[in-house]
Amino acid sequence: MRSKVFLVAYLLVFGGSCCSFAVAQQEQSVQSESSPQTTGKWPTPEEAVARMSSKLNLSDDQKNKITPIIANRQAQMKALMADTSGRRMQKARKAKSIMSDSDKKIEAVLTSDQKNTYEQLKEDRREQMRSRMQ
Repeated sequence: MRSKVFLVAYLLVFGGSCCSFAVAQQEQSVQSESSPQTTGKWPTPEEAVARMSSKLNLSDDQKNKITPIIANRQAQMKALMADTSGRRMQKARKAKSIMSDSDKKIEAVLTSDQKNTYEQLKEDRREQMRSRMQ
């Protein structure tokens, strides 16, 4: 009788730990597939411009002008994130300033129709950031 109790207890503990391990593995897999941004890997400026181009139908000249703007923005954002001396709100204001400045430079390259679409992309980006902060 005692050995049966131990066997049942062992099966419950072992089975429970296996199930929780499998669920954790599955959740991790789903999370990494559904949101590649959470990995912390930045797209290259070329990848970011290609993504923009698919939505804005950029000309080659526009792509060539926007790529260094994106590269500069990423360099500034990476430096800001690496800086541990600033306070959180100061960093948030600085990040907003970096994004705003680069957005103005990008908008200067776009046509009026592209600017309207870009405004919507920026709003979508803001929504994503808000949802990540919550």
